[in-house]
Amino acid sequence: MTPLTRGLVIAAAHVALVAVVGGVLLYERNTLPSAWVLTTGVDPVLPIRGRYVELRLVVEPRGELPAEGLPEHGQIVEASLSVEEGRLLATVLPPSEAVYSPGWRGQTVQRVETPGGTRWALLDPVAFFLPEHAPDPTRLEPGQELWAEVTVPRAGPPRPIRLEVR
Repeated sequence: MTPLTRGLVIAAAHVALVAVVGGVLLYERNTLPSAWVLTTGVDPVLPIRGRYVELRLVVEPRGELPAEGLPEHGQIVEASLSVEEGRLLATVLPPSEAVYSPGWRGQTVQRVETPGGTRWALLDPVAFFLPEHAPDPTRLEPGQELWAEVTVPRAGPPRPIRLEVR
């Protein structure tokens, strides 16, 4: 096999891998539930950041929250995510059903302070990659909010599709 042939085989394998990943993401975008979610920007403390922003997604608690044992600001709980009527909802799980149960598919949520008051947000921020010359969308004017449209897979964190300033 000549070096040119080997190079073309490797290039074809890379194109096939990218096509498969792109196809899976397009399929999920069209089949998984999606919702618009209020976000708060997170400034990562990394020496090499690239062209992306990290967003913490604000979720709405589903149903009644227990009066006893409700965590104070900053504490975390395990929750199951779902989408209903275009809203991202978090159902707080009892400790017996949380992280250590088989088939765990939820997320860790935390109470955080936002300009709109105390809310629930995903503990782990999600990354949204920006075009090279796009301005940083997390730098907002007073009174503006950053929203993200996300798809919610069965397992793993929500995936941001696009951003909107409201």
